[in-house]
Amino acid sequence: MKSNTISILVFLSLLISSCSQENNSSDAYGNFEASSVSVSPDVSGKLVYLLLEEGEELQEGQLVAIVDTIPYYLSSQELEAQKSAIYSKLKNLDAQVLTLKEQKKSIMIEVRRANELFKDGAVTRQTLDDLDGRIRVLDSQINAVKVQKESVYSEINVINQKINMVRDKTDRCYIENPFHGTVLEKYAEQHEMVIAGKPIYKIADLKIMELRVYVDALQLSKLKLGDEVTVFVDEDRKQNRQLTGTICWIASQAEFTPKIIQTKEERVKLVYAIKIQLENDGLLKIGMPGEVVFSGNLDSE
Repeated sequence: MKSNTISILVFLSLLISSCSQENNSSDAYGNFEASSVSVSPDVSGKLVYLLLEEGEELQEGQLVAIVDTIPYYLSSQELEAQKSAIYSKLKNLDAQVLTLKEQKKSIMIEVRRANELFKDGAVTRQTLDDLDGRIRVLDSQINAVKVQKESVYSEINVINQKINMVRDKTDRCYIENPFHGTVLEKYAEQHEMVIAGKPIYKIADLKIMELRVYVDALQLSKLKLGDEVTVFVDEDRKQNRQLTGTICWIASQAEFTPKIIQTKEERVKLVYAIKIQLENDGLLKIGMPGEVVFSGNLDSE
C-alpha cells in the first residue's frame, strides 16, 4: 500500500512538471543570422595585395586589397604622351595665326599709304581693291586656323576625360573595407586574378544579430514592428541566457513552414517570417538556435 502511494506521488510530480514546462514553452524558434556584405573589386586584374583572414575584425576604411595598377599607369602615360603631341599641334597653329596677323599688319600699312597716294591720283581704285582683297583672304585664313584650334581643344578635352577614367580605375584598384565588421568568408588569395564584380570576401557586423523565426497568423496579429520580445539562447549545456530583442522586420507574405521543422504536421502550415534584432556581446553566433517568448504571452503568464 505504501509503495502504491509513492508511485502515485511520483506520477503526479512528473505530470505537474510536464504541465509547467508546457506553460513555459517558447512561442517561436529559429536561428541567428547577420546582415552581410560581399565585397568585390570594381576592376579586374591580379591581386597583388590582400591582408585579411576569416574571423578577422576589420575597421571601416581599412585598406585590405590592391589590384595591379601597372596596366592603368601605362595607359595613363600613353594618354599623357598623346596630350603632349596635341599641345605641340596647338603651338603650331598659334604660330600660324601670329604669322597671318603680321602679314595683315604689313598690308594695313600698305593700305594707308595707298589711300594717301589715291588722293593725289598716284594709284588707281583697282590697287585699293586688291589690297582689301588680300586683307579679306588673311582674315579668312586666321578664322580657319581658329576653327582648327577649337577642334584641337576638343581633342584635348577627350584625352583629359580618358585620363580621368584611367585615374578613377587606378583609385578603384585600392579596395577599402566598407564598414566595421568581421570577415565571414574569404574567396580569393594574393596573386590570384580577380574579376570585377566577383566577391573576394564577405563581411558582417556581428555586434548586431538577427533571429529569424516563424509565427502563424494568430501570433502575427498580436505583433508589430518595434515590439520588444524575450529571447533565450543556450549559455551552456544546462542553462539558458535571457536576452531582450526588438522586432525589426515582418514578412508581407506567408510561406510554408521551413523544412528544418521536422514533423509533417508543422511543415504543411502557413507561417510568416519575422526578424528580431539583438545586441551581441560575443555570445551569439551565426546559425545558433534561439527561442522567443513574446511579451504578451509573458504578461499573460
